[in-house]
Amino acid sequence: MNEEQYNALCEACDQLLLASDSTTERIATPWLHVIRPHPIFLESYADIFGPQKAVYGKRHILNFASALRNLLKAIAGGGLPWSGVGELTQKCDVLMVSHLVNEAFTGQEGDFYYGKAAGELAELGISATIALINYTDMAPATLAGRWRQAKIPRVIFSSVLSFTDEWALFRRARAEARRLKAYAATQTNDLISRVATRAGQEARSGGAISALRLGEQIKALVTRLKPRVILVTYEGHSWERIAFAAARSVSPQIFCIGYQHAALFNLQHAVQRRLADACNPNAILTSGRVAQARLQKNPQLIGETVEVLGSNRSFERQPVRAWRTDSGEACACLVLPEGILSECNLLFDFALQCARRMPDIVFIWRLHPNMNYESLTQQNLAFRELPPNIVLSTHSLAEDIDRSHWALYRGSTAIVQAAVSGVRPVYLHQTGSIPIDTLYEIADLHAQVVDPDDFMALMTETEASDASAKAEQVQNYCELMFTPMDTRALAACITGAQKGKSEVL
Repeated sequence: MNEEQYNALCEACDQLLLASDSTTERIATPWLHVIRPHPIFLESYADIFGPQKAVYGKRHILNFASALRNLLKAIAGGGLPWSGVGELTQKCDVLMVSHLVNEAFTGQEGDFYYGKAAGELAELGISATIALINYTDMAPATLAGRWRQAKIPRVIFSSVLSFTDEWALFRRARAEARRLKAYAATQTNDLISRVATRAGQEARSGGAISALRLGEQIKALVTRLKPRVILVTYEGHSWERIAFAAARSVSPQIFCIGYQHAALFNLQHAVQRRLADACNPNAILTSGRVAQARLQKNPQLIGETVEVLGSNRSFERQPVRAWRTDSGEACACLVLPEGILSECNLLFDFALQCARRMPDIVFIWRLHPNMNYESLTQQNLAFRELPPNIVLSTHSLAEDIDRSHWALYRGSTAIVQAAVSGVRPVYLHQTGSIPIDTLYEIADLHAQVVDPDDFMALMTETEASDASAKAEQVQNYCELMFTPMDTRALAACITGAQKGKSEVL
């Protein structure tokens, strides 16, 4: 898919979402929310601009199987919208919706996304409850029990509701699928017809029903806790919009905040456009000043409250690393894939080729927290026998950065911390694809490679006279991407909401 086609796709999907007859079920359909032109996101749109593949039958079977699985799980033990320690009898000022991506993070006082914000709010007299979307295989009740001694209450959303509720969700999704199919039949524009037809299939997907389910869980939780503010991680996904709408359906005056915690990428779409008022945040808090500046310039967000909260991903700036070591010690390259299997395969395969050709370079393979080496090697036999200059990381990100000179990446945000710490970024580009470079706005300041020959040339060439100056400019930019978290910005939003207006610092 080229950039022109991508933009046309975004416009067509938005047309359906913003139509006068758009429904909650349509908003809940993830496929209609085009996140960004990353290969993993674009896979599901591949047939829109090419020959129509026979996807209907396959999607129908997958959607039916997903719904059946949920109904069976509901019969076996569904019913509770969430699990927590004890009864939620106390109201709270702010409900923070976050994610549990790895069992290793259970029981910790801080949160993977919000850091220590909830505890710091408590010190300011602002109470919070953290609700976690569970991505592990463990039962919510078991996970919740690990926070038994925590100062900040945690609840873990259930993966299914009662049989009656799950059946109701399925029927809602099926009705929207029929509406979209009928809409597609009335269209003369081929692109709109194709998008509406495919959206009709996707409206019954597991992701769409999951978003609807979360909406019901948010309704129940807001009814119980009566928060004045709901804070949601904000990347442009359908469930985020459903969370805002669901909270407002039971508490019309609730103040909705979207926390843009990740980097903003080239042509990133869904997070930067408005939908119906009920589905939009009252304020957007960003991870740094780079994102704030970009969102404030967006014509669709003119006049919106966009302030900096910061991020727990911020790192202390370190001197730029030498181009290579002069002591005879092996130069190390940190490899930073996203938490996506295809991206791990792409980057690690490239690094493996380089490692075999450059035995004097140490390649440190680091996985995203939601990945593990065992599952990676099970599906890619080439990674089972590695040369001695490839190291599988068991250290923290800070420790891996500390022993690296270079960092090979594509769409990972960990490159920001690495660059701030003085590591030199090297972007791996795929010829013919839309770039997904995390540092795309400063692409002319850092290295880019396409094949191992490019990487070998980079490692052996003499440092350019302006290389150090460019590296420092990269640091300057990255320092503003993830700034230290300042809970006062969030506290100001909450205080302002309690007074009936936003008073963001």
